[in-house]
Amino acid sequence: MEGLGLPKRIETLLQTMVQEPGARSHLLMIGPPGSGKTTSAKFFVEALHGNGEVGVKSFFGRALFLNSSDERGLEAVRSRVYPFIRSSFDALFVTTGPKIIIFDEAETLTDQAQIALRPLLDMSPQKVLIIFLCNSISRIHPSIIHKFLTIPFQAPNTHDFQFRIQKILGDARGSAMSGLDIQFRRGDIRFFMLNPNRFQDCVKLWNELFTIHVKQLQPLFEQVLPKWVFLDLAMFCLYCAKITNLLTSDALGEMLRITDTDFSKQCTPKMRSQLLSVWFETHVREKLEQWPPIASV
Repeated sequence: MEGLGLPKRIETLLQTMVQEPGARSHLLMIGPPGSGKTTSAKFFVEALHGNGEVGVKSFFGRALFLNSSDERGLEAVRSRVYPFIRSSFDALFVTTGPKIIIFDEAETLTDQAQIALRPLLDMSPQKVLIIFLCNSISRIHPSIIHKFLTIPFQAPNTHDFQFRIQKILGDARGSAMSGLDIQFRRGDIRFFMLNPNRFQDCVKLWNELFTIHVKQLQPLFEQVLPKWVFLDLAMFCLYCAKITNLLTSDALGEMLRITDTDFSKQCTPKMRSQLLSVWFETHVREKLEQWPPIASV
């Protein structure tokens, strides 16, 4: 598990579970999107069923990966999970370690599906090991939550983020990513993996917003809106105001008004770009112009 750019506490914990069967437990990995939960779970499986060598994928018949947002009901548990547990490849393959079921986005599992997993959670983790990956612990059923060892994940800092994404992509693209983009996306590695051409979006837009003439703000927003989600772009405007210490309650209230779902649905793309440009000019650019000049020495 070494060399994944994980916090030392998580790396040590998972490595201990690989090396010491008695230390294994069902796992609840919780954290924001892109914080490394899925990657950590996959490398953990590889380490368990690859003779301790990360990257050796010899876990056929030993691990089942399910996206709970697609297979979240009781029927999925009955038709996929229990047949997988009952099947036996041990006679065909010399393997050690537990059978592992990983539920991605586990908070979307229905209550019935979660409760149906309780008999498996009562089994020894040395035989069957359940891993829940989720963004929020609030929707995990209270009757089973105590069966898990909870591992909190956090958005990685800029250095760890670049290390992890280079490890995943296998090249140096991560080093070309701006710290501004990493911060605004909250270290969401998954976002950049799904959008490999957006490594410099935020820093490019930042530079343009603060350097072009105010009359060019609306054309700029019109240009970037097809690429950005409207609410995402609105959040970036708020982010700019916060970073420059210009975010006020009035500015926040106005942004909440123009991004109201019912209101924004009635707006055309041109109207949305106009709303954002007026907001940015009023609450950021005009405020910057009111800053006192730096006294000459």
